[in-house]
Amino acid sequence: MSTKCTIAHGENFHFYHEALDDDHVYLELETTHFEAGYGRVMVPIPIHIWETIRPLGGAQLDLVDKTDEELQTIVEHAVDQRIAEYRQALHEKPDRAGFIGFFGSLVYGVADSPRVDQVRKGIQYFQAKRLHQQQVKARIAALWSDKS
Repeated sequence: MSTKCTIAHGENFHFYHEALDDDHVYLELETTHFEAGYGRVMVPIPIHIWETIRPLGGAQLDLVDKTDEELQTIVEHAVDQRIAEYRQALHEKPDRAGFIGFFGSLVYGVADSPRVDQVRKGIQYFQAKRLHQQQVKARIAALWSDKS
């Protein structure tokens, strides 16, 4: 099973994210010259590929300015929705309910666990994700200030 999430691709390139890696994007180039040395690789990127991928690889920064209260609201809404969907599946498609209850379990836990536990786990996840996004934004700002 591939963990690559394609952003863009063409005849001789593949631009992608790896699942669960929010710190990098990846560019695979075929039939391209490159130079490598200790601790460094240089790959000339054809301009048509650069212009294709340039607007697509942006960092996700949607949580940077969210308060704890806003995260709480987002998580509670998501948990309530997934619990409702799980209960509906139990009633309408009981053979698929376990599968449906598993969606989102990495963030919230399984859908049949207590609401308070799902909310707590979701808030922890989104607070960590917000912190990561704030660190990325700070690194971007530092690079831009170095250019000045």
